[in-house]
Amino acid sequence: MYRIFVTVVLVLVLCVGATVGYFNAQPIHFDYLAGQIELPLIALVLADFFIAVLLTLLICGGRILTLKAEARRLRKQLRDAEAELKNLRNIPLKDV
Repeated sequence: MYRIFVTVVLVLVLCVGATVGYFNAQPIHFDYLAGQIELPLIALVLADFFIAVLLTLLICGGRILTLKAEARRLRKQLRDAEAELKNLRNIPLKDV
């Protein structure tokens, strides 16, 4: 049921995107620091979206990698502590 719902939502989003792209196909004049270009409005919107996604991945990607490394380090530390605890439990007790 969930997969059908997700598929329907994705198809609806695709249709809305195609509709927006169709009605925003007129060319616009875009000035930027390095020059100017004339392109369809939908191309500019999509380029802006993908640039934002890439910047977000770059910014968050570094943080995600550091958190994964920390989680790996903590798992190793936990594994070592559990092994030490197991060794301590296996030491026979002697009467003094």
